[in-house]
Amino acid sequence: MNKVNYAAMNDQELKSYLLSHKDDKEAFYAYMDRRKTRPYDAAIKLKDPAWKEKIIAVIQKQLASD
Repeated sequence: MNKVNYAAMNDQELKSYLLSHKDDKEAFYAYMDRRKTRPYDAAIKLKDPAWKEKIIAVIQKQLASD
């Protein structure tokens, strides 16, 4: 079996590979390691009156980038 080069894949390629090879633990860890390196956008104050809109905006941004 050939060794898969996860580092050579862009985010979408790695995600697609992972979805079609769900038993590949190395791909899962490569994907999760890559996700951990991204900055967190969801720094929302507990009592922020616009928290719901901000959460929705963060989710929509994340969906658009995946």
